This record gives sequence, C-alpha cells and structure tokens, in this order.
Amino acid sequence: MNKNHVPNSALRASRIGVFAALYAATGLIPVSMFIGAPSFLALNLIITPVIAILLSPFEALFASLFGGIIAFYIAPMQVMFGPYTILLPVAGATFGSLSYHKRKLGASISALFLAVAVSAYLIKNYPFPYFIVPHCLAMLIALLSSLKKMTPVQVKIPMYAYVSTMAEQGMMMIFAVYLLGLPWQVFPGILPLMVYERIVGTIGSALVILALVKAMPKYFAEKSI
Repeated sequence: MNKNHVPNSALRASRIGVFAALYAATGLIPVSMFIGAPSFLALNLIITPVIAILLSPFEALFASLFGGIIAFYIAPMQVMFGPYTILLPVAGATFGSLSYHKRKLGASISALFLAVAVSAYLIKNYPFPYFIVPHCLAMLIALLSSLKKMTPVQVKIPMYAYVSTMAEQGMMMIFAVYLLGLPWQVFPGILPLMVYERIVGTIGSALVILALVKAMPKYFAEKSI
C-alpha cells in the first residue's frame, strides 16, 4: 500500500468538505434577484470560480455537488430551478477547473459546453442574440488561454474566473429557457442583472484567490497557480 494514500485522501476529502460548506454558507447571502422565479442569486457565485481554480477537476466536481445539495436544503429561497439548481455550481466549478488545470483539453471541453449553451439559447430566443455575447467572450478566452501559458497571475486568475462563472451562467441560461420557458422579451431586462452578477463573481473570486496566493505563496507555488 502507498503510505501517502491515506493522508492524500484525507486532504482531498477535507478540501472538498471545506469548500462545499463555504459554498452552502454563502448561499444565504443575497446578491441580486432572479427575473422569472421567486428566488435570488447569492454570494456563493463568487465561490464557484474559487473552487474551480483552487481544486482539481475531481475535487471541484464533488465540492460543488455537495455544496449545491446542502444549499438546496438550507437556502430554499435560492432554488430557482428546483433540484436542477444543484447543477449550476457543478457546471461552473467543473468546467472552470477543467479549463484551468487541464489547459488545452479542458479549455476545449469548456468552450464546447459554452457553445452548446449559446446554441440552445439561440434556437428558442434568436430575436435577442445579444444576451449570449458574454458567453461567446468566455468561449474565446477559454480557447485563447489554452494556446499560450500566461505567467502573470494577476491576468490569469481573473480570466479563468470569468470562464468559470460564465459556465455556471450558461447552465442557468439553458434552464431559464427550457425549464422556466422564459421568452426572449424577458432577456433584455435580465441582461444588465446578468452582467452585474458575473462581474461580481469574476472580481470577487479573483480577489479571494489573489489574497490567498499572497498569504500562502509556498502552497500555491507547489500548486502552480
């Protein structure tokens, strides 16, 4: 038996548990309303990109899944799509982590998911195509960032945080169109709120990560942040 197996497994489990609890706890703090459902978006939208960048894809998947399940029960006011709401952080954290940690392959997978989300929106709501501009930008960033490794952490972290938060929004967009059946006439009103939320998610998560990098440089040097 590998004697490092137990401690590594314990460390991985603890990271998953800590970030799952953090996601669920911040789900109690409202950030903005959600048009089309009696619910709101919460501060945990800044935690999704943090999970994506700080954890491996495997850890990010389970931390966001468990965090989403806990939030589903302790923050019912945030449950805009019923049980499917759990998939929002899963999409953002998993695709964001794949994009960051797996570079070329992961970025291609993330870009493909965003392309599917954009296409799904346009099929139903083609009269208002402007809503998917931020998603297309995230798709472009994911693909370009995979071509060349960027060394300045101050540039790299916000870009991947944006990809992660837009992957989360892409899943939300699919559910808004196909589960709630929101017509295209609603999306011009949603657009400013969506941009505001994703700016909060990108800047907030980037500040958290950069603060941690500064506070624990040795740890993050080993993680190649």
